[in-house]
Amino acid sequence: GREASAFIGLTPKQHSSGGKVFMTGIDRAGGIKELRSALYQGALSYICRLPDEAKTAKQAWLIKLVQRAGIKRSCIALANKTVRTAWAMLRYENKYEQQLLLVI
Repeated sequence: GREASAFIGLTPKQHSSGGKVFMTGIDRAGGIKELRSALYQGALSYICRLPDEAKTAKQAWLIKLVQRAGIKRSCIALANKTVRTAWAMLRYENKYEQQLLLVI
């Protein structure tokens, strides 16, 4: 999943030396620019239409992330999660199933 996301350019660059790992920002020059742009725009559209109260686990995660990290970082995180989910669905031949939140 991470390799698919890194191929598109949605993961931070990693530099390692002497057992120490340094993670830098997202590299705009690497990956498939058109696909990364389309995923970012889709994530931005989804975030702009988020409800006030979450109905699924992904919406709850995303609402907390937007509050904590901001909209642009949340878009990249959602695009990354989308690619990893798509890779897992293709790899394990599963259908996407939403995890609904229990209302008590």
